[in-house]
Amino acid sequence: MPSRDNAYQGEFGEAWLRAVAAGCGLLHGTPASIDMIKGDVLLTLPEQVPGSNYPTVIVQVKTDVNLRRGSDGRFAYDLDVATYDVLRREDNTVRRVLAVIGLPRDGERVRLHAEGTLLVGRGAWVSLEGAPSSSNSTSQVVYLPESNTIDGPGLNRMLRMYGVRISTPVPDVRPWDVSKTTGGGEQ
Repeated sequence: MPSRDNAYQGEFGEAWLRAVAAGCGLLHGTPASIDMIKGDVLLTLPEQVPGSNYPTVIVQVKTDVNLRRGSDGRFAYDLDVATYDVLRREDNTVRRVLAVIGLPRDGERVRLHAEGTLLVGRGAWVSLEGAPSSSNSTSQVVYLPESNTIDGPGLNRMLRMYGVRISTPVPDVRPWDVSKTTGGGEQ
């Protein structure tokens, strides 16, 4: 059972993403009543972009006090394999994205300043769609580019890249060869 601190930490990350989305004029909500789809926040860009009206993604939000930053400008996060497997799928009707919010281990996470309230921490996002399967049994390290920011420009880029309609893969079937592959006779 998750600790009380972990539960608050997770809720904080989801609220963080919703606050940023609302502040940037994006629509946001809960994609399902329970988290069976490995998705916490539904984000929608309320406009039409080439090929799609109201681009939408489902974001799985993770919050971590041990978010590692590499010298290559990427954050590293240990994602559980079950979630990794859902996020790497290429057949989700609404595409999935992972967002990780890194929080300070100790100290304030919210600060009041003369010019407003500040959420303390840092976050990034990544699509794992099409990633290879993991040979690990519990967790898989995923890398999040520092440039995939959780702010207006970063979330808009996410929605324009992953919220738009994509073509559905269709098996290579030639109707005139169906009788040969199904065992039927020639006509």
